Formats: sequence, structure tokens, C-alpha cells
Amino acid sequence: MKGASEEKLASVSNLVTVFENSRTPEAAPRGHRLEDVHHRPECRPPESPGPREKTNVGEAVGSEPRTVSRKYLNSLKNKLSSEAWRKSCQPVTLSGSGTQEPEKKIVQELLETEQAYVARLHLLDQVFFQELLKTARSSKAFPEDVVRVIFSNISSIYQFHSQFFLPELQRRLDDWTANPRIGDVIQKLAPFLKMYSEYVKNFERAAELLATWTDKSPLFQEVLTRIQSSEASGSLTLQHHMLEPVQRIPRYELLLKEYIQKLPAQAPDQADAQKALDMIFSAAQHSNAAITEMERLQDLWEVYQRLGLEDDIVDPSNTLLREGPVLKISFRRNDPMERYLFLFNNMLLYCVPRVIQVGAQFQVRTRIDVAGMKVRELMDAEFPHSFLVSGKQRTLELQARSQEEMISWMQAFQAAIDQIEKRNETFKAAAQGPEGDTQEQELQSEELGLRAPQWVRDKMVTMCMRCQEPFNALTRRRHHCRACGYVVCARCSDYRAELKYDDNRPNRVCLHCYAFLTGNVLPEAKEDKRRGILEKGSSATPDQSLMCSFLQLIGDKWGKSGPRGWCVIPRDDPLVLYVYAAPQDMRAHTSIPLLGYQVTVGPQGDPRVFQLQQSGQLYTFKAETEELKGRWVKAMERA
Repeated sequence: MKGASEEKLASVSNLVTVFENSRTPEAAPRGHRLEDVHHRPECRPPESPGPREKTNVGEAVGSEPRTVSRKYLNSLKNKLSSEAWRKSCQPVTLSGSGTQEPEKKIVQELLETEQAYVARLHLLDQVFFQELLKTARSSKAFPEDVVRVIFSNISSIYQFHSQFFLPELQRRLDDWTANPRIGDVIQKLAPFLKMYSEYVKNFERAAELLATWTDKSPLFQEVLTRIQSSEASGSLTLQHHMLEPVQRIPRYELLLKEYIQKLPAQAPDQADAQKALDMIFSAAQHSNAAITEMERLQDLWEVYQRLGLEDDIVDPSNTLLREGPVLKISFRRNDPMERYLFLFNNMLLYCVPRVIQVGAQFQVRTRIDVAGMKVRELMDAEFPHSFLVSGKQRTLELQARSQEEMISWMQAFQAAIDQIEKRNETFKAAAQGPEGDTQEQELQSEELGLRAPQWVRDKMVTMCMRCQEPFNALTRRRHHCRACGYVVCARCSDYRAELKYDDNRPNRVCLHCYAFLTGNVLPEAKEDKRRGILEKGSSATPDQSLMCSFLQLIGDKWGKSGPRGWCVIPRDDPLVLYVYAAPQDMRAHTSIPLLGYQVTVGPQGDPRVFQLQQSGQLYTFKAETEELKGRWVKAMERA
């Protein structure tokens, strides 16, 4: 057994000698190929997902190194952690005595692959790295720092395996008869495998620099070509060799798992080997976490480029949670507008696609902090799949293309809000009401001026929401109060107050909000004006009314037809039907007492038509749907 081990070490020494002699292309005779030592047909590394990442063993000497994309690393991470990869990569059966313990064969396989791996690390560190570093120092044709970034901490990895891991494995196998165990050795050294995470995290950057300087510097390419064309390199590119450390830890996990399966039930190494396997798995997860971190930073950089690199809004500590197009419901226009959202763990970027996408693809309109944000579904029949995002800087009414997309967006927002609240307990919980539960349009008094309000859409009102005077296009135009979001006339909004959500800048506000925010009591606010019988809020939300929707009056008691109106039976006045011009009006233009009226189906034969009739008085209404007509009939019969 000892002679066989010495023979194995001698083979590694021979490989190292070949590497040292390969600094000139003619030095090494073509005897055996390094590839035959490093890769066995029974256990191949995962194939790259596409031709751009794939490196052929027999590719021409001096061909350009192929870049390895983040897509490949992500595919590699998934494959190395999947059961399919582990099952397809079974250890080889070594030649030897038929009576040899199966677990010992696996340890021999571990030692043999480790010897080949150390030889590959020697090629990376002592040949490629040192030759490029020496050339950079002497010629100044390319920076030394570039070489150091490309090879990352490969020197530390090489020293660990050559001076510690491989000698420990060799000594334990030499003493196998007296001490048949390997778990304690791996337990002792496995924590150091976490150094691979730095190498893996740097791998994509290294591949990019390698491709860049191969094209940029002829001398850099000359050194690579000379080493890659040698017999020691197996006619493989540097990038092919650099993949070996990325794939090494999962191979340890594979062999150790097979070793545990072959151990007898009462073997003394059973417990230690299982602990060692757990530690190897932890090291693999550490490398996967490094790949995930690298992907996160790459996503941030791509977003930064798409935004034009104009503003310092993307921070390396941010995490992109979701991005995608949505429709913005306008308070002035009837048709929603196309917008694009970038949701991070701490902020929302509300963007507009650029018409001419030269460089940047999007322009940032608003940045809304997740801290203090609220999100809820909007029950709006005109805009299905819509939801409200209320932040301190701005409140947005957004519409998704489907119910599933709306739910996905709301879950992403809520996850970001919950994460912020766990880190910062000073903000109140962003409670979302149950499905179907709506909230009042007006902000709570303690939030007035602290967060951007939800603006009432123009078409939802026909009169000022403060003085109840009707709007017109010339003398009484619509304005929005920046504190409460109400639609008011110029006379009722001719005030300015500092709003904290807008960095304490003065904004147009209505007289009620001005009095609340500044403490100044105006003469208009002191008037004790008696309310008319029709001056009653429209109760546009279901929780404030027994029934509310648009109805078409197609005939009254005088046979006159009217425009479509917003009809409401309030909860606090259930015996009266109020008809408004718009859902948010503060004064109705018609009221119909329901006491004594009978509800009947209209004679027109339209299933959406119903009538209110009482001793010569008749009102004929037409609902938008048959289902809505049935709900109205039931509500009026209860009244």
C-alpha cells in the first residue's frame, strides 16, 4: 500500500515538473494529456448552457478565451446543488483486490482526484499567475492589478490544498489499517473551504478582464497562448482551468456522500463522516451565496445603466425585488398611461420609458421610500386589477394587466414594507384591510401633510368638494389640494402651506387643510352655514352606503330622461335615494323618498330596467348589468 501511495505522489511530482518545463512551447514532449488525469468519463463537470460559455477540449491553440456569463454561473449553481448532478456523477471503480473495503476505494478516489486537482492549482498559480505577473512587472504592457484580480485568491487555495489537505489525506490513507477513518480529517479542514466564496464571487469579473486584456494587449495574449499551447495545459484555455475550483467543492460532497453510504452501520467513522458532509454542504452553500450576491450586484449595475447613470440612486446595499411595466391611472385623463417600476428593498423608482432610448431606457419621475408606505387593492369597476401605493413622497393609483399580476405586485410591495418595519420599529405597521374593505379617501388628520394623498380623479366630481359650487371650463376650474387630494375650486384652494412630505415646500391647499396645518382660522371657516337638504356627501364607498352605482334615468313621472347619475342609498338615511352627477360630489341634484314606492320590472323587456312606482309617480332606471339591477331591487325592497 505504501509503495502505491508513493507512486501516486510521484505522478503528481511528474506533472508539476511538466508544468515547470512548459514555460516554453517546445520544452515538454507529447506523452500523455493532462485532461486524461483531470476528467474521467464517469464524472464530468456540468455542461455550460450555451455555446458562448462552452469550451471545447480540442479547440484550436491560441483561440480567444470565451467569456463566462452570469447565466452560466447561475446554471452551474443550480446543477451543482441538484440531485440529478450528484446521481449522474458516480465515483469510478478502481482496480485492485476484490476483497478491498468499498469505503477505502472511495478514499483512494478522493486522494487521486485531489492529486490531480493540486496539479491543476499549481498550473493556475505557479505558471499562469506568476508568468503574467512577471511580464506585467517587466514590460508594463498591462497592469499588475489586473492580473491579481483575474486570479483572485488562487494562491491561498493552492497553498491550502498542497500543504494541508492533500498531505493529510495521504497520511490517513497510508495509516488506513490502523486508523480506517477520514471524517475527522475533513472536519478539521472543511471550514477553510469557505475561502472559495471569494474566488467564485470574483469569477465573472475575472472572465471579463481576461477577455478584455486578451484583445487589448498583444503581449498578454502572447503569454497566454504560449502556456495554453503546452502539453501541461492540455491545449485548454486558461478559462477552462479556472472553472476547476468552482466545481471542486460539490465533488467533495459527492464522494463523501458515497463514502457514508458504503460504511458499515457500526463503523467508528459514521458520525464524524456525517458531520464532515454537513460542513462540506455548508461550504457549498457559502459559494452559492457568493454567486447570489454577485448576481444581485450585477442586477443593480444593469438597472443603473438602464437609468442612464445620471443620479446616484442605486446603492450597492440595495436589493432589486421586482421590476416591470404597469399602467398609471390618471386623475385627469380617461386612459391609463404606460409606466415602469423598479421596486427595491428600500425604495420604489417610478419611471417613464424614454422615446429615444440612446443610453438610458427610462427616466426617473419619482422616488418613493418604502418606509411608511402602504399598499391596498382598489375596488374600481372602471379599472379592474388596480391597486394603490401610498408613500410619503407620492401616492400612485396603478393598474395591472391581470389579477395574478396585481397580486404579485402587492405581495412584493408588502414584503418590502414588512422587511423595512422589522429593521426599523419606529414606523407603524402598514396594515392592509381584508379583501373588499375600502378606506376613506381623506387622510387621517394625524397624517395630513406627512404623506402624499390619493388625488380624487377629475371626472369623479362635478362640483367643488368644499363649497359645492359646480365647476365650469371658464370661471370655476378644477384644482387639487396637495394635502388631502380633494378637487376644489380656485377660491377654495387659494392658500399655501408647507408640507413635510414635499421637503416643507409651500403647496396649494384647500382652506380646511390650511386651517389645520397652520392653525390660522379663516373667516370662511367660522361661518355657520345651514346645510341644504341635498348637501349630503355621496357616500361613494360600499361601507358608507346600502347600495351605490351608476344608473341611467330613462323616464321620470313627467316622461323626461336624464344623464347617467351616481345613485346612492346611504346607511345613515336608508329611506332616500340620492342622485349625484359624479361619485365624489358633495351635493345631490335629486332625491327620491323610497317610503311607499313599489319596485317593479320595466315594461320595455330589457332585463336591466326596473321602476319605482307610487300612485301616479313613476321613475324608470336602467342598470349597467342585470346582476346590478337585481342588487338594486333587493336594496329598495328592504328600504
